[in-house]
Amino acid sequence: MTNLGPLIERLRRARERFETAARRIPGPHWRTPPNEDAWSAAEIVAHVTMVETLMAGAAAKITRKPPVAVPILKRFHVPVALVAWRGRRVKTPIPLDTLLLDDRDVMLSRLGDQRTRTLSLLEAGRERNLRRYRLQHPFLGSLNYYDWFRLLAAHDVRHAKQLDEAREVHKSS
Repeated sequence: MTNLGPLIERLRRARERFETAARRIPGPHWRTPPNEDAWSAAEIVAHVTMVETLMAGAAAKITRKPPVAVPILKRFHVPVALVAWRGRRVKTPIPLDTLLLDDRDVMLSRLGDQRTRTLSLLEAGRERNLRRYRLQHPFLGSLNYYDWFRLLAAHDVRHAKQLDEAREVHKSS
C-alpha cells in the first residue's frame, strides 16, 4: 500500500492557493491580460485545467499496461519543485483551448471536477506501487507516476504566483 497522504495534502494546499489567487482577480479583469505578453486569469485557469486533464489521462493510460523499463541514466530529471519558480518563463507546448474560457465560477468548478477525477485516479492505484511507470516531460525529463502528481501541485503554485502578479498589475493600472 502506498502512503498517498502527503501527496494528496500537497495537491490540496496547492489547489487552495491557486483558487484563492484566481478569486482575487477583480471580475472586470477576469478575461483581460495584465499586459500584451501575458495570459488573462481565465486563460491561466484554462491552461491549468488542460494540463491536469492531459496528465491524468496519460497517467491512467500508462498504468493499464506493464511498466516499460527505463535505464537508470534516462531516469534523471530536473527537480519537480523548480516548476513553482517563476524566475524562468517557459512557453507551454500545449495550445490553449479557448472553448474552456468562461465565467470564473464555471471555470473553477470545472477545474475542481478535474481534481476530483485526478484524486480518484491516485486512490485507485493506492494498492499498487506505480513508481516504475514513467512519462517524459518536455522540460523536466523522465518522471515517475508520483512525480507527475507532485508536478501538478508545483504547477498550481507557479500559476497562483502568475495570478498574483496579474492582480498586482491590474491594481496599479
